[in-house]
Amino acid sequence: SKAGMGPYSEPSAKVKITGKDQMAPMEEESEIIAPPEPFNAFQTEIKRGRFSIVRQCREKVSGKTLAAKIIPYWQEDKQAVLLEYQVLRKLHHTNIAQLKGAYVSPRHLVLIQEMCVGPELLHSLALRTSYSEVEVRDYLWQILSATEHLHAHNILHLDLRSENMIITEPNLLKLLDFGNAQFYTPDKVITMDKCMDYVETMAPELLTEQGALPQTDIWSIGITAFIMLSANYPVSSDVACEFLRTTRKGKVKLTRCYAGLSGGAVSFLQSTLCTNPWGRPSASECLQSPWLQETGLDNRQQALVTFPTTKLRNFLTEREKKRGLLCSKYGLMIAQ
Repeated sequence: SKAGMGPYSEPSAKVKITGKDQMAPMEEESEIIAPPEPFNAFQTEIKRGRFSIVRQCREKVSGKTLAAKIIPYWQEDKQAVLLEYQVLRKLHHTNIAQLKGAYVSPRHLVLIQEMCVGPELLHSLALRTSYSEVEVRDYLWQILSATEHLHAHNILHLDLRSENMIITEPNLLKLLDFGNAQFYTPDKVITMDKCMDYVETMAPELLTEQGALPQTDIWSIGITAFIMLSANYPVSSDVACEFLRTTRKGKVKLTRCYAGLSGGAVSFLQSTLCTNPWGRPSASECLQSPWLQETGLDNRQQALVTFPTTKLRNFLTEREKKRGLLCSKYGLMIAQ
């Protein structure tokens, strides 16, 4: 309503994002189906995830290099797997990796997507000697622009971690991996599995199984912003109960952030990391904030204050160790 979002109403029937846990393991290379006629054979493996393999392929007519995401499934999970295709086909935005084609076999879904080459968001910053608040702000504007587009189509991403954001040339951010995305309606309660690998980036309403909302994506963006402005998590615990107990206090530890942040940056962190989802701004409201507008009053200050990347590189080293442990846990090869 015009007054904003109110507290939760009585819960509706729950929809759990659990189907992938029962999916078939990735087949041997010889069993992976061939691409359809418009595309050349699958080539170099780009990335291997828990539920899919991404391989390079080429469009025959143009010769353009594309990415083929190959997702195996059991027949009973087919509709849950097809949801990623149904989401991507509705999205056309500069900051979202574009779907070019798709096809399905009795055992695989293959999504042919725009090839996005470049480092992950945080690695892009860590490769520099230093970076400024203005650069952080510009990346956040791109993330929020893509998120506004998603929410306008009643789609929640639900995995807006920096690992799913690639920086291509020249400094163009691309949002990837819609494997957790869901169509949202106010009468549908969307919850995640109890076994969660990235607790430190999950919104409180997911940890308590109250259900995801558009503001759930805003929390994830707030976490990404906090990391860029501090090289740290707002809450360091990766134990769900302890993390939830700390976040319920409603206090963002801004003392973990770099010195010299502008008032606009501080306000952005406080609003997006509000414990109550109805207290967070929408993506559109974030984009209208003075801090994210080019005419921000303290724009000069934001450009002058820079952050050395040593701390961020150390943060990423520790995060990669955790990613390596997860890869070992699920028997995956660490993507290079």
